[in-house]
Amino acid sequence: MAVFIVSPFGSFVMSLFAGLFTAPSWQTFTVLAYGWAVASGERQTITTYLWLTGATTVKHFSCFYRFLGGALYEARWQLWARIIRGAAQWVPEGAPIVLIVDDSTKKKAGRRIEGVSHYRNGAGSARQEYRMLWGLNFVWGLMRVPVPSWPSQSVSIPVGLSLYLKAEHAEKLQLPYQSRSALAREIVDFVAAQLPTRRIRVLGDGGYATKDTLQRLPATVDVVSRMLITGKLYAPPPPRTAPRRGCPPKKGPLVGSPKTLARKRGGWQPHPTEAGTLVQAWDGVWHTVLPGRVLRVVVVRRPKLLRLPQPGQRKPLPSVEAFFTTDLTLSLATILAQYRERWAVEITIRDSNAFAGFGHDQCRKRERVVGANTLRLVLAATRTLWFVEHATQTPAIELRRHRPWYRQKVAPTQLDIVWTWREALHAAGVFPIPRFARDLAEIHQEPENTLPLAA
Repeated sequence: MAVFIVSPFGSFVMSLFAGLFTAPSWQTFTVLAYGWAVASGERQTITTYLWLTGATTVKHFSCFYRFLGGALYEARWQLWARIIRGAAQWVPEGAPIVLIVDDSTKKKAGRRIEGVSHYRNGAGSARQEYRMLWGLNFVWGLMRVPVPSWPSQSVSIPVGLSLYLKAEHAEKLQLPYQSRSALAREIVDFVAAQLPTRRIRVLGDGGYATKDTLQRLPATVDVVSRMLITGKLYAPPPPRTAPRRGCPPKKGPLVGSPKTLARKRGGWQPHPTEAGTLVQAWDGVWHTVLPGRVLRVVVVRRPKLLRLPQPGQRKPLPSVEAFFTTDLTLSLATILAQYRERWAVEITIRDSNAFAGFGHDQCRKRERVVGANTLRLVLAATRTLWFVEHATQTPAIELRRHRPWYRQKVAPTQLDIVWTWREALHAAGVFPIPRFARDLAEIHQEPENTLPLAA
C-alpha cells in the first residue's frame, strides 16, 4: 500500500482528502482507494478491493462495511466539497459553473435492499421506448470542467449523489420523503454554498422544471431546462403608476402556451443546427411553476416532413418543443446549445457503470449503498481531476496514437482518462498483490510513518 500512497495518483488522493477522517478511518479509506485503483477491469465490489489488497490481514472485513455506512456516509458531503472546490479552480473566473442534474436507475436483484423498487428507465431498448426496472434510483449532480490542453473541450466530474426513496420506503425507514427534484435542489444549494462568488448554470430535463427545484433559487444560480408545451406563459406584470387598493398584479396578459405559440406565422427563424426547423423566443412568466420570475422561452417547431422516423430512431421527433432559462442575457442559440450539453450526464452515467464500478455493490442497508457508491464516484472524480492536472504538466497526449480509426477525435473520453491513469499506476509499481502464491500474498505492516506522511 505504501507504493500506492507515494504514486502520483495516490499522492493526489491523500492531499485532496487529508484531514477528513480519524486515523483508523483514514487507514480504511486509503485501503479502499488502493483496492478501487487496482480493481479496474474486475468486479468492482468491496470484497474484490479487500482481496486484491490483502486488507483482511490488517482488519476484519466487517470494519470496511461499517466504515462505508458510518464514517464515510457521515462525511460524504465534506468529500463532495473537496471535489467541488478542486473542480471549480479549472473553470475560468468569468465563466459560469455548468452543473447538470439527472437521475438513473441501477438494476438490482433481491427484495431486502433498502429503497429497491420498480422505476422507469428511459434508456429503453431497440424495441421499447422505456423499461421498468427493479432496482435503485439515484439523483446525480455533475460539473463540466474545461481541459486546458484541449481548448473549448470539457470533461464531466460528479459532484453529488443521493438515493431516492419512494414515500412508502421513506416511511418504513422513518425518514422524511424527498422527491427527486428536492434531492437535486439539495445538490444545487450545496454547490452554491461551496462557491458563493461564482455564477452557476444548472441544466436539467423537464422532470426538474418543478417548484421544488426552481423556486427561491440562490441569487448566483440560473437554470436552463425544458418547459411543458401546455404550460401557460404570461407577460410580466405592468408597473403600478398610481396608488390603488388591493394586491399588485403578479402577472400580465396571457401570452400563450408553447403549443399555441407554435401556430403563429411570423417572427420565426431557422434553427441554428437543425435544417428545416424553425425557432422563436418569448419572454414571460410561467406563473404556475416560477411566479414572479421572468423567463426566456424558446419554442422549436418542426414541419410534418421532419417528424417522420429517421433510421435508428425509436420514435419521430416531436412537432413542438420548448426550452427556458432564467438568465435573460442568453441568446436563443446559446439556450439550445446549453440544453444539448445536458447529454453529458448520460455519457457520465454510462462511463461510471463501466469504469468506476457504480452500482456494483452488494450492500442492503441504505447508508452502505450510498457510502459505497459515493466512494466510487468520489474516486472517479478525483481520477478526472488528476488527469486534468496531469495533462497540463506533461507533453501533449496523442489521443489518436495507435488508433488511426479515430479520424476526428478532438477531446479525451473517460476511456482515455482511465488508460492514462492505469499507465501512471503501472509506472509507479502499483499492482494487486498475488492472491494464490502464499509466500507472496502476505501483506506486510507498513512503516509507522507512512500514513502520517500521506496525511
